[in-house]
Amino acid sequence: MISNETIQRLSDPKKDDLVMSAWERIVHGSPCEPGALRRVVTDSWQRCLHAHIDPFQSASAPTLDGRSFRHLQDQHAQLLEACRPVMQMAKDCLADTGAIMIVTDPQGVILSIEGDSRTLTEAENISLISGHSWNELVSGTNAIGTALVTGLPVQIHAAEHFCHSVKDWTCTAAVIRDPVDRRTLGVVNISGRKKTYTPNSLAFITTAAGRIENLRAASELHFRYQLLEHGMGRLSSSPDGIIVVDRFGRPFKMNHHAKAALHDREIPMDGDSLAAIPSLNLEPPDHSTDTSPPWWLSPDWIETVVIQGIRVGSILTIPCGSTQPSAGKGKSSCRGKVNELSPQPFAHQEPKLRPAAFSRIIGNAPPLLAAIDKARQLATVNVPVMVLGETGVGKENIVRAMHQFAQDSDISKEATSPGPIPSRPFVAINCGALSPDLLASELFGFTDGAFTGARKGGMTGKVEAAQGGTLFLDEIGEMPLSLQPHLLRVLEEGEIYRIGETHPRKVDFKLISATHRDLQREVAEGRFREDLYYRISVTTIRVPALREMAGDIPLLVQHLLHRFAERYGAGAKTISDDALALLCRYHWPGNIRELRNTIESMYLTSATTKLQISDLPSHLLPELTRNADPATRQSPFLSGKLQAGESQVIQQTLLSCQGNLTLMARELGIAKSTLYAKINKLGLIDQLKRIRQGRHVP
Repeated sequence: MISNETIQRLSDPKKDDLVMSAWERIVHGSPCEPGALRRVVTDSWQRCLHAHIDPFQSASAPTLDGRSFRHLQDQHAQLLEACRPVMQMAKDCLADTGAIMIVTDPQGVILSIEGDSRTLTEAENISLISGHSWNELVSGTNAIGTALVTGLPVQIHAAEHFCHSVKDWTCTAAVIRDPVDRRTLGVVNISGRKKTYTPNSLAFITTAAGRIENLRAASELHFRYQLLEHGMGRLSSSPDGIIVVDRFGRPFKMNHHAKAALHDREIPMDGDSLAAIPSLNLEPPDHSTDTSPPWWLSPDWIETVVIQGIRVGSILTIPCGSTQPSAGKGKSSCRGKVNELSPQPFAHQEPKLRPAAFSRIIGNAPPLLAAIDKARQLATVNVPVMVLGETGVGKENIVRAMHQFAQDSDISKEATSPGPIPSRPFVAINCGALSPDLLASELFGFTDGAFTGARKGGMTGKVEAAQGGTLFLDEIGEMPLSLQPHLLRVLEEGEIYRIGETHPRKVDFKLISATHRDLQREVAEGRFREDLYYRISVTTIRVPALREMAGDIPLLVQHLLHRFAERYGAGAKTISDDALALLCRYHWPGNIRELRNTIESMYLTSATTKLQISDLPSHLLPELTRNADPATRQSPFLSGKLQAGESQVIQQTLLSCQGNLTLMARELGIAKSTLYAKINKLGLIDQLKRIRQGRHVP
């Protein structure tokens, strides 16, 4: 059943003569016949009359010059980016249809226009061009302006326009809203000469607006995930109040110290949330917006987060226990929270204890521990994860550990759940190991008789087989371009079609991808779809190369020798200090895979129980001997001295800056986030607390 609201928004071309007669009466000061106009048109004409719009005004030139228009486009760059796929569709699909698609800013100024080339030329005659305003108070009743006033999708046809010059046109428009706060971002509109009228254009333009809003939401979600990923460590372990603010100045995440820090400083909150902070809006501001910072915000608290050259938001660090209590107040409750915080995340551990699922990953190098910690945090969160790293670094080990950790978490919940929790399947496929046709069959499956040679009864694809579990797409950078749109549809719609099938199947799984390629470069060079890249790389984990964790090589060698002794039953073997020193200096282009193969070869070919330099594979010796100068080597002893020196410098700076991390970071010439990590690694968090609290002891 069609609602009355929908009927009101649709025009009726059969009433065009009646509407034109009503218009002629109204513009000459006479009332029109009852029921001649839809309510939306009557209200709009009244607004035009009250605004003294000349119904016979000729088409005017654009109100913005080139420079002002470019500035306006820059101001609404994110809207235009979200509209780009829809406008490209309009360019391709509306050619030779007599229709054009338009995107405007919130005031109705045209930002972009695409579609039928002949209609674009004709549109210039009525100023339906970039830079011109189609606000009702400028251009009279029209779909763009009326949609902005009503906030609803609306169709204005022919005689329903208030100005005579556009009464040979039909247009339909819908408002585009911000996915977070629902404010108006602009309007999308489809226009043409009145002969192109169709009632379907209302549904079409409403769908287009929804598509743009979804793309904008996906983009904002991507930025928020990047921001959370950047600040995840501080949110969980910082003794200060941490507030994560998106690029529009809207706080959306805070740690458990933040509320107490805000309360201690008498910073106003709306319930459990903090109001938007216009001064932290990283987008070009509207001239009418007050961007002065609030009275309570100190510049030293602000870290603008820039990832790959894009400003994705801000992180506020509000110090706890570092401000004098207000008169009549006791000790800071925030400082009390700091004292209650377990120091375990900051304690120096050798080696660092990790969950059982990650225990098979060998090494204690800081970049590896950071990767493991991030993998643990993301393992139980249903967001796509991209694992980056060179060939041979062990990306699949990280992925399998994440899957196992999620499975272990399910088992731990089983005792309190009403029924048994099903196990999660783990399905892996290498996207570079199969031809495009075979990869399509493996991923999506096929029905009986879908193609010549198809297996009788069909086959379940890897995507469908991963239902409820983890789908691991290794070397996703090798996926053929022809398959990428199909994978994107699966991820966006949660549905899959087997090859030869016409009915979708619902799928739900955690996607983890891995690649050694620079996918951003692949996107720039047209070898990987940009929309798929942003969909699969919501969060990323970088697995370090072996040369970045050279200090772990002795531990890895010991582990590998033990493994090979168990596998081959040839007895335990050790390695000489000289041979181990050479292995520690090699650059390992093949990473852990190359190290594993090297140790396996040495274990199997050595005639003694202690591996010597003479047991090294011959292809390694030339480079190893070139790098054998002891002066170029950083020994474990030297590394220990450097760490001790770093600790001493940071402790001295802690004292001189009285625990003010902003001043410390400035003094040391490093980012505040890097300083947090170093204080954590060196076990100085308790000292930081004592220094901060000591400042206020009488």
